[in-house]
Amino acid sequence: MNNNIKILLISNMYPTKEQPVFGVFVKNFEDGVLENGGIIYKSVISGKGKTKLQKIFKYLGFFFSVYKNLLLKDFDLVYVHYSTHSVLPLVPVYKFITKPIIINAHGGDLLPQNKMSEVLFKITRNCVHNCKMMVVPSRYFCEIAKKKYNHNNVFVSASGGINTELFKPVEILKDQMVFTLGYVSRIDEGKGWDTVLDALFNLVLQKITNVRLLMIGGGVQQSQLIDKISSLGLKDYVTYLGSIPQKELPLYYTQMDVFVFPTRLPEGLGLVGLEAMACGVPVIGSDIGGLKDYIKSGYNGELFELGNSQALCEIIKRFMILDIKEREQYQNNAIITARQYDSQAVGQKLYNRLLELIL
Repeated sequence: MNNNIKILLISNMYPTKEQPVFGVFVKNFEDGVLENGGIIYKSVISGKGKTKLQKIFKYLGFFFSVYKNLLLKDFDLVYVHYSTHSVLPLVPVYKFITKPIIINAHGGDLLPQNKMSEVLFKITRNCVHNCKMMVVPSRYFCEIAKKKYNHNNVFVSASGGINTELFKPVEILKDQMVFTLGYVSRIDEGKGWDTVLDALFNLVLQKITNVRLLMIGGGVQQSQLIDKISSLGLKDYVTYLGSIPQKELPLYYTQMDVFVFPTRLPEGLGLVGLEAMACGVPVIGSDIGGLKDYIKSGYNGELFELGNSQALCEIIKRFMILDIKEREQYQNNAIITARQYDSQAVGQKLYNRLLELIL
């Protein structure tokens, strides 16, 4: 057998031009396989359905595509992204599939969110338990997957990694008199945008006025964000840019003295934190989920108790008084950390592991 693995890729999420971040990890995986000489057959749901009827038709087409490819395609293995909805088509047939089945969980699908997720877990549990290998984005979720599915073959792969050719320090002139905090994430429930605003407010209350916050990201809570900035009197301290194309982000990351990742959700890994590190920016992140895999307090950033804006405020103050040598050490360590998550290296490592399974 040569190194050109033929993979049947199954996912209920896949990006489109209109929805470029919908299932972007799946597209990253596909690109990594193709770069390594693999061949992909796809059964995916592209983009979100806007109505219940559209969603029903999308899933009917999804199930039909899965069964059609299972019957007609000559593949070496089945690779399923997300361990709940995407597994459903395999539940009645997985015992008849002779090729290895690999299931990639992304984090949120491993945690109970509502009654529906509990029902889906019960339906898909045996199929996931009997798959050849599980793939997860961080060591944090590795332990969860092992316990939840009683699975002894769980491989950690960093959600496609980051493009270190794109994400690297940019030559700019920085105002050395102003300390710039950065936030790049969705403006949604649980992402912690309110925590970073509260921490900034605490700084201003303490007469620390040489600080600014650069915020990037769209989301359903944008109006609440703008209202909170106004109600806290932070208009002169916050620059909110909305969504920014990924290729432009390194310019903004490089303007930051520290990147704040205040999520209250157990992120699978948190690639934006690694993007910031790749640009030489230390990260202050919540002590939860995949962030704990790469944020090392006192080395490339700091971890703080999730939702604790006062603790975040105190850590920011410590960073503000670092001398030049200490700041440079944090910056260099951040870059060293991020390079361990280079997308090509991550993709190659996963591809080699898949080769081992089928040889």
